[in-house]
Amino acid sequence: MDPVSAPDRTPALRRAVTEVIANFGLTPDDSLEPTVVVPAPRVRDAARALAERGFMLMDAVGVDYLRYPDPRPARFAVLYNLYHPYEHLRLFLRVWLEDGQSVDSLYPVWRAANYLEREVYDLLGIVFGGHPDLRKILTPDDLEGHALRKDFPLGETPTLFREGRFLDPASFRAGLTGESRGLTGWRGELRRGQGEDRVPPVMPEGPQ
Repeated sequence: MDPVSAPDRTPALRRAVTEVIANFGLTPDDSLEPTVVVPAPRVRDAARALAERGFMLMDAVGVDYLRYPDPRPARFAVLYNLYHPYEHLRLFLRVWLEDGQSVDSLYPVWRAANYLEREVYDLLGIVFGGHPDLRKILTPDDLEGHALRKDFPLGETPTLFREGRFLDPASFRAGLTGESRGLTGWRGELRRGQGEDRVPPVMPEGPQ
């Protein structure tokens, strides 16, 4: 049936999704988008139930909460972005994982998980059990560690601009944070609404 002329099935689908959430013991998450928390051992079963109701996997991302100011259930989270193309419903699945904890791959449910999970593995080191080809996809093979972990060491080199001016990363960062003027001529507290006694330079007024 043409989805444009098909009757509105959204209420029935919403009830079906509610049943999936109840049957798998999922709990709503405090988020701006519709999100439910899925225990790691149940994520594949929950995903398969939602796929049977027409949901597609649009994206999968990983988050490292190592330096997050508020307490989190675990250091890492994997977020699966699901979408129903006919009913225009979106649902996020969040899986909390401790460092070193793995989660089942969703490749058996959605083939789109292949490269999405490889990216999360490459950048955060999260292992997806049962993935058919879990290897790096973005960073060089000889790079040690995972670049999006909050404890990944950052290397910096001075930037040379066309006019011959150098920007030193450490001095630039110090200027932004308010530790010193650095090379920016600005102090960080001005950006936070403080330090009004030190007015930053302004451009001269042009012709009216």
